[in-house]
Amino acid sequence: MAEKKRAAWAVFLVLCLLCIVLSAGCGGDEDDPTPIAPIGPTTAVEYTERGWEWFEAAEFNDALADFKKAINLDVNFGEAYTGKGWTLLAQAVSTTDMQGAVGSFDNAINNGEAGADVLAGLAAANLGAGGTSLEAAIADAEAALALDPSFIFTHRESFSAADLRLIVAFAWAAKGEFPLALAASDPVLDSGIQEEIATTWSVDGITYESFTGAVLAQLHKLSAQFSG
Repeated sequence: MAEKKRAAWAVFLVLCLLCIVLSAGCGGDEDDPTPIAPIGPTTAVEYTERGWEWFEAAEFNDALADFKKAINLDVNFGEAYTGKGWTLLAQAVSTTDMQGAVGSFDNAINNGEAGADVLAGLAAANLGAGGTSLEAAIADAEAALALDPSFIFTHRESFSAADLRLIVAFAWAAKGEFPLALAASDPVLDSGIQEEIATTWSVDGITYESFTGAVLAQLHKLSAQFSG
């Protein structure tokens, strides 16, 4: 029963992280929205550029339409697949949606995209897909951090290296690997929690009965405090 409860908490926290990562800060500044070019694009590059403008303004339907138009014009244009992947990720409400975003990011990589932006999106989508995709989420997030340890997503500055570390932490937690989850999250904010010392199983003044409970509480705290 305890194992089932811990697994349920891990899944709940993954969902909390994704809700924050994919919704908080997704939009542009409401007082100063990203301007949309008044002249219609004609090339894949131009549609992709306008798609990113729509994305930054949180107009995801328009962004997705432009990224798809770019792909229709040039099926090998990797950046359009990256934009499509991030837009699908922002709109995702199910595992199937997350898998669709994974597919778009994979297409981006297969068409030459290799930077931290595409790997970060792929990591988030794989975390959302869950199950057998959790290992990929860890690998993708770590690869993005290896490329850029101080990563900030080009098209949404609130999504940063801290989010990538939390993706790793939540993926490990969802797999039941709580010491690894803590090790991944401590660079974001050192918890002081030590598995062998029960007196350290405390988060914000609340002491937990188990190391696992303390780690889950810490991850919940970090998801609310740092996720972009």
